[in-house]
Amino acid sequence: MSENAFANWFERVTGYPPYPYQERLATKDELPLLLDIPTGSGKTAAIVLAWLWRREKADRAVSQQTSVAGSDTEPRRLVYCLPMRSLVEQTYREIQTWLEKADLQNQVELHRLMGGAVSQRWDIHADKSCILVGTQDQLLSRALNRGYAMSRYKWPVHFALLNNDCLWVVDETQLMGTGLRTTMQLQGFREQFQTYGPTHTLWMSATLELVRNGGEASNQMQTVDYQRVSQLVRNGVEATDKIERLNEQDLANEKLQKLNSARKPLQCAQTSLLGTGKKDTSNYAKELAAEAIAAHQENTLTIVICNRVDRAQEVYRQIEKQGKTPTLIHSRFREKERSQLTEWLQGNPKGILVATQAIEAGVDISATTLFSELAPWSSLVQRFGRCNRRGEDSHARVYWIDIDLSKKGVELPYTEKELTLARDRLLNLEDVGIQSVQGIEVPSSPPEGLVPRKRDLLELFDTSADLAGHDIDVSPFIRHSEDTDVAIAWRSWSDTNELQAMGALQRAELCRVSIWRAKEFLTDPLKASQVWTWNGYQQKWTVVRDIYPGMSLLVPCSVGGYSSNLGFTADKKDKPEQVATEKIENDADSRDKLSYLRQYVSLKQHSEDVADQARQLCEAFAGFGLPAEYIQRSAYWHDFGKAHFTFQEMLTRDRPEKQETLWAKSDRQSQIDAQRKGFRHELASALIALQQQEDFLLAYLVAAHHGKVRMTIQPQPYEPYLQEGVKRYARGVWENDNIPAIDFAGIPKQTLSLDCMELGNNSWTSRAIALLQEYGPFRLAFLEALVRIADWRGSAKRDEQILGETDA
Repeated sequence: MSENAFANWFERVTGYPPYPYQERLATKDELPLLLDIPTGSGKTAAIVLAWLWRREKADRAVSQQTSVAGSDTEPRRLVYCLPMRSLVEQTYREIQTWLEKADLQNQVELHRLMGGAVSQRWDIHADKSCILVGTQDQLLSRALNRGYAMSRYKWPVHFALLNNDCLWVVDETQLMGTGLRTTMQLQGFREQFQTYGPTHTLWMSATLELVRNGGEASNQMQTVDYQRVSQLVRNGVEATDKIERLNEQDLANEKLQKLNSARKPLQCAQTSLLGTGKKDTSNYAKELAAEAIAAHQENTLTIVICNRVDRAQEVYRQIEKQGKTPTLIHSRFREKERSQLTEWLQGNPKGILVATQAIEAGVDISATTLFSELAPWSSLVQRFGRCNRRGEDSHARVYWIDIDLSKKGVELPYTEKELTLARDRLLNLEDVGIQSVQGIEVPSSPPEGLVPRKRDLLELFDTSADLAGHDIDVSPFIRHSEDTDVAIAWRSWSDTNELQAMGALQRAELCRVSIWRAKEFLTDPLKASQVWTWNGYQQKWTVVRDIYPGMSLLVPCSVGGYSSNLGFTADKKDKPEQVATEKIENDADSRDKLSYLRQYVSLKQHSEDVADQARQLCEAFAGFGLPAEYIQRSAYWHDFGKAHFTFQEMLTRDRPEKQETLWAKSDRQSQIDAQRKGFRHELASALIALQQQEDFLLAYLVAAHHGKVRMTIQPQPYEPYLQEGVKRYARGVWENDNIPAIDFAGIPKQTLSLDCMELGNNSWTSRAIALLQEYGPFRLAFLEALVRIADWRGSAKRDEQILGETDA
């Protein structure tokens, strides 16, 4: 491959030649740990296209003889983690365009994971190169085995695929809060417990003071289980390949010179915030609106950034009153309105935009005029990056709005110390272009929030809810907030029966609201029993008596409180329309989509299909050192429990002509006999394996292939007390159940024993814990995922519709 091959390919894909640092990333021996590059300098293209080149295009790509493209020296999945959904939308579209121009759209999967838009089909193609772009909420919750907005029974699959054979790219680190340190802990855990395939993390930002400052600030880039970054910084390793920055060659590039030397003259706005009282806010908003209108230049974009939603809403109202038509963006909108605002941002916006921190980073817009309230220095640097972003606007100007910190509460959501330090820097500046602010150091705040410890990770591996239906809450590991949010949705219904017929809430209709504002707003509706929440365990709506953090609440549209232009207002006069959504099918414990295809499939045929798919997957991951024999045998054994009379009766009910064969699939949907509510055929499969003296790893992988029987075997609360003489029962399987001979596999007729439910070293749980210790959480989950994906693919061989409808 020629010396300029990457440069030519990069230019074809992006339309412009690469900067020197972008070419270095693609051609150096290994990717760095940190990418510290100024805003507007093409960080996203640098890392995405470097990974694509190294994985799909470089000389080290694997032989064309294999069915899976890509180099085994580069991780198969690129996981691009961002703090905000607006950044996800923009990044996703850019990557989509690059893949199309590189003619890789059929070779490399691209999927988006953010609230209200979560791709559900990426996991079935685990052996293909894949790019996942998502918010820290969606990605970190999955990496912690408690994925948001997905079935609990698929948690282990996403946990496996996001912790093995991955390159995590963590962007805009300064906005991630406690989620940043969670990404470090996870990387530390991967190195301790080991993974299948290379699994690395790269952190990048335009404001990595936490790296530049060294010493105190480097503590931001370390955790108890991961200290590689802070050690590099403390040792003064500035020229290391592990930290990539612009060098002299980059700074000599004409385009980068233009970006770095772009002028952004700075002055203090005439308006200042003097207090938080209603009159203070009203006067402030009126004066700021007038000043912004006066500074606005026709056919350009003016941005006014406020630190709080309520102030941004009031400024928006005042600009409207003064005869202009502004746009408002903040975090208290529903998905419907957020999508419309995102589209507006993407269309070369003009006019006056009032916003909060929601556009602080990553959003590729360039204003001629920028107003910003005083904020922490790292936030201000990001906000300045939204002005004259391309270095071509000679009329650019930035105004900073001072805040009287002597008044209680005006500093929120920041601290007085952060704002004072930032003001001291601003008072000595006349320009806030990249060259003017680069190198300005501000002491960083100590890390906040919780981080997962090794014990937490091991506890999270077990996805069983307790008997009350409760799970471990991972939200404190993902975002830190002193005003913990709840989510509110609005719907219309005529009576309780109509309400109960509605499905669970969907993220598309949810609006995040701080808990104190929610309690204030919902005081009267709570008294009137107008606030509801979905009880997932009972599968019904229940009246809310008290509100606590993390709840998702439903109220009638007649209660008001939401405006399509302003977002959440708490004003009863603002009556929202219901967001149209499809009803979500219940995440029932007994649901098993994969048992119903468009045709009957025998147990023998399905077992062979799945074993063949497992063989292909093991070949695709041949370099990982997998226990391939166990994976393939587990795939062959996985459905043997369907020979149980309960399952066969369900598949052949009213079909006597079908009752002479053992079936794995039926051509119609049916309901399991009420006598065996919640019957899990995979538990019966695992018990058969144990009784046939198979290795426990095989029995475990067989039991886990629907994500419902894993570390424990125990009765469920809905299972009835049994008749006299039944010693034990669990998941619809009873002690002494008879299993007919499975002739094609050479398995004789037998009677099932549930001895493994008893306590002791030979119990199911004890042996599962020993397996977890042997393989570690990431590798064991990966083995589970391969058997499960083989099952999906084996089913899809007989019904292609399954490719879009993997099991719950």
